[in-house]
Amino acid sequence: MIPATRWLGRYERRFVARDLGGGLAVGCMLIPQGLAFAQIVRVPPVHGLWSGIAAMMAYAVFGPSRNLMVGPEAGTAMMVSAVLTAAKMQSPEQRLAGAALLAIMIGVVLVVAGLFRLGAISDFLSRPILVGYINGIALVLIASQLPGVLGIRSDANDFVPRVAEIASKLGDVHWPTLCLSASALVFLLVSRHVVPQLPGAAVVVAAGIALSALLDFQARGIRVLETIDRGLPTIGFPAVGTGAVLGLVPGALSVALLIYASSAITSRVFADKNHYAFRANHELLGLAAANFAAGLVQGIPAAGSDARTVINDAAGSHTQVAGVVASAVVAIIIFLLAPLMRLLPMAILGAVVVASAISLFDLRGFVRIARVRLLEGILAVATLVAVLVFGILPGVLLAVALAVADLVRRAARPHDAVLGRMRGSPGYHDIEQRPGSETLPGLIIYRVDAPLFFANARFLREQVHTLIDTAKAPVRMVVLDCGAMFDLDVTAAETLEELDRELDRRGITLALAEPHAPMRRVLRRSGLLQKLGPENIFATVGESIRAYVGRAQADLGRYVDWQRVDEPPRPSGGKREV
Repeated sequence: MIPATRWLGRYERRFVARDLGGGLAVGCMLIPQGLAFAQIVRVPPVHGLWSGIAAMMAYAVFGPSRNLMVGPEAGTAMMVSAVLTAAKMQSPEQRLAGAALLAIMIGVVLVVAGLFRLGAISDFLSRPILVGYINGIALVLIASQLPGVLGIRSDANDFVPRVAEIASKLGDVHWPTLCLSASALVFLLVSRHVVPQLPGAAVVVAAGIALSALLDFQARGIRVLETIDRGLPTIGFPAVGTGAVLGLVPGALSVALLIYASSAITSRVFADKNHYAFRANHELLGLAAANFAAGLVQGIPAAGSDARTVINDAAGSHTQVAGVVASAVVAIIIFLLAPLMRLLPMAILGAVVVASAISLFDLRGFVRIARVRLLEGILAVATLVAVLVFGILPGVLLAVALAVADLVRRAARPHDAVLGRMRGSPGYHDIEQRPGSETLPGLIIYRVDAPLFFANARFLREQVHTLIDTAKAPVRMVVLDCGAMFDLDVTAAETLEELDRELDRRGITLALAEPHAPMRRVLRRSGLLQKLGPENIFATVGESIRAYVGRAQADLGRYVDWQRVDEPPRPSGGKREV
């Protein structure tokens, strides 16, 4: 439950230098990002820093990953902003209390998921949805920062109206602001590729503050941060009404899912890279602790950061001591350098967010997905369009609904095959995929490559009848290959029972080959297993064929060689229900 006790007991002196270096780099990087991502949520900037401090400290104790750095993140900040806007929280005070409460609610969701061992829940967000969502978030982020980068004002909140408004105001661009933000953005993008270990965001922030002090940017019309609170945060439960709590529940569920999905991917990648175990359920609890801590200091929800984790790993950090050091660095800067931070140009923060958004782009992901499966490529594009047109939260929910619909469609019409034998080749194969395969007169061996349930049970029944009606010879026996049919529900069991009655009236025997234990249990409780009889339940397809040939030898003389064992060896061992 407390992973820190593991690595603290094995901490070595040689780790100190690298953990300190990683923590310093992450702390310097978190300052501009924390300020920028707080601006996205529209809460006082310093709360982005305190949420990062609290989240990293909590994750250092409860988080299982040695490398993952948590705190405010661009995609999470956009989701949180969308949830607060949907809950009609507009003033800075309302949004601050709502963001803190949302972080605590996300923590509750993640704890419940961890206790019920739902670590695999992130797998419900398919790759097409994630690619479409991430690219959509990147475009929304860029659009949200364009007014500040260009030095113009925008009142629109949604992507399409905002882009249209910005396009109509291009003549009002404040050129000094644009030149400053463009210079910062070019430096960030170039340094990322040339010197990836360099905390580019910290460098441009320091340079921006220095130039602002020397050239008096505010007097030249360039907006600056102006105020930043140096005091300790208020620790406690945010004061929000009951109605607001209920309004945040759907958002808390969706944001928690996305936080875990994105963080788990990053955590798994670095666990594999550095050769230690990825613990999905412990990851849920570690992220829950981070969000509890962020919410209690009146901060914004926290997630695993790809960029800060990469910087931390590049510095060679070994443990979460790096997160503790990063927290200390940020706290020291808040107390010692707050008067200087007020001179930070807003255009610099906009450039930091735009650079983060550009790093999220994965346009090649659309091509890779469409090349493998066109329909899923369309789903990824649909997710992107939904995020841009309907907003982040509705867009993601619509994308998940589309993915579920696609899953149901595939499950309702699964791949199926009639099996036959290719002489000289072991096993039994799809006769459409292996031209020249032989089938036995009067025998249909039919396979459905999916669990049998209410959505596809009728499909199986209709397909069997179609195969019988179109067979060249009168059918005597139908064998269902259940090797891929690892489970079935009550509706499917009743459908099989109905199919057995229909075939019996036509003088056809229904048999099952290789039914797995879950399927046997349901069939036994429904009574169908006893009705079919043990003579029609076979361990393999080969056994069913040999039984059929043995029963009809007089008519199948030239197929008598089918009685020989002609199957690939199967692995032995493991629990098997007889």
